[in-house]
Amino acid sequence: MMGMLSPLEQGRVNERATSERSERAGRDGRDVMRAYDAPPAEVLLPALRNGRLDRHTQADESRPTYYGRPMIKRPTWRWWIPVYFFLGGVASGASFIGALAEFFGGTEHRSTVRHARYLSLVLAALCPIFLIADLGRPKRFVNMLRVFKISSPLSVGTWILMGFGLLSGAQAVRQAAEDDFIIRKRSTLGRLARLLPSGPLTALHGLFGMGLGGYTGTLLAATAVPLWAAAGIFLGPLFLAASATSGAAALVLLGVLSGRQSREARRQIQVVANAASAVQFGLAAAHEGFTTERINRPLRRGRWGRLFRYGAVGGGLFLPAGLRFLAWLSGPRLERVFSTTAATCTLLGTLAERVAIVEAGKESADDPLAYQELTAARPGEARPTPEQQARTAPKVAPYMIGVAAFDTEPSGDPRVR
Repeated sequence: MMGMLSPLEQGRVNERATSERSERAGRDGRDVMRAYDAPPAEVLLPALRNGRLDRHTQADESRPTYYGRPMIKRPTWRWWIPVYFFLGGVASGASFIGALAEFFGGTEHRSTVRHARYLSLVLAALCPIFLIADLGRPKRFVNMLRVFKISSPLSVGTWILMGFGLLSGAQAVRQAAEDDFIIRKRSTLGRLARLLPSGPLTALHGLFGMGLGGYTGTLLAATAVPLWAAAGIFLGPLFLAASATSGAAALVLLGVLSGRQSREARRQIQVVANAASAVQFGLAAAHEGFTTERINRPLRRGRWGRLFRYGAVGGGLFLPAGLRFLAWLSGPRLERVFSTTAATCTLLGTLAERVAIVEAGKESADDPLAYQELTAARPGEARPTPEQQARTAPKVAPYMIGVAAFDTEPSGDPRVR
């Protein structure tokens, strides 16, 4: 049959067949590329697995990935770490407010100072336990104390935790001697404890407490996890503000339960809590505003988004603020009820914030497109083409066998030395 065709017809048939093969290969190639570029649903966020993909981010979805596999390793932190962040934050806020009460509160805040010192000691003793539980072996925690690197948030934070623990112990021992509690005031240890300088210890305790409250957010921001690194400058102040809020709530709760805190002292602590809550909300809004939708998706959608929105912001900021306002307008009995409820909601909301940020950060580490957006890396842009390399390459002499580089003629290109 093909032999009966004229050369002209045979050429047309061959050209048509070649065109069909090219079109079919192009379709197959595009299908393969789409399958190559589309990340499998099981390695991305729960919103994608549930089929609720935002169509307005289709431009971002077109970026190539390696079968949707994560570009960085997911953090292996367990639930010990968010609890450690929470307890350290409460201790931080309690020590800072206790220092303010010591210097400016007078006799009305003696119970506040007492509760702050005892609470700081208990939480400072619990924090290393949770940290070591996540590390696996106590030796790893000891090894972190062998060096001190000012450029490492983890190293600085470890030493802040140790210094805070020692100062909390000294403050609690002095307070116990003054209260004749466990340590007798007239005993040798009691007399030595009361010789400790209260003013310098209190100032250092408050400063180390502020460092403990803020370093955890800085530690997260120093990682390569997209949600933590993007607009990470807000995470340290955000954690510090949340520490002040939760510390004030813990002191209010202890004051109500002990019955030794006056209503005026409680109101003054709640003023600090209101100011810290306002700063905390502003920093959370700034962090979300300066983070792109793709990177911030785990904190806006899914279970961690709901926990952050309804638990941390709604139940941990707005609801306690309303309850504190009602406490100001109520009588003595209802004031204690509203204050206790507001303090409990604040503590639970702060814990929800820590858990949501840590767990949402883990999910953002699984999203390769979020990491590309964080680093502004689109495949092909960072690597020059061969033509660009040829244009920018220095004019060097070709390699010749037996001729050393210093035997060749120098290049006229100023970039070649």
